[in-house]
Amino acid sequence: MKMKLIFCTILFFVLIFPLALKAQTTVTDIDGNVYRTVKIGTQVWMAENLKTTKYRNGDPIANVTNGASWKALTTGAYCWYNNDAENKVTYGGLYNWFVVADSRKIAPTGWHVPTDAEWTVLTDFLGGLKVAVVN
Repeated sequence: MKMKLIFCTILFFVLIFPLALKAQTTVTDIDGNVYRTVKIGTQVWMAENLKTTKYRNGDPIANVTNGASWKALTTGAYCWYNNDAENKVTYGGLYNWFVVADSRKIAPTGWHVPTDAEWTVLTDFLGGLKVAVVN
């Protein structure tokens, strides 16, 4: 379960390079949720957690609330923190790795889930991993 939560937190931020984003300060997902963006160093990140319930092409992502079912999944799924839809605004969705790796993509058009190298650029800019985690 810890690994799945780690993969879910990967979607805490979604990254794109500033050249593709230009002066845009918000981005909208397939569900119509609008997210603020923030420039950190040379990168532009979403400043909010994803809340989408659909892949980029409009296909629905399964909402799985049962822990045993979640552990047995081999396909994409999401849930809300504590399985409470009221947590959507505060925490966004929790997505399993199958959603992240799916070719239908979860990030809004023009965006992508950051690579390990992109995370490293971010943490290095923030003073290294130990410092970045505290900030």
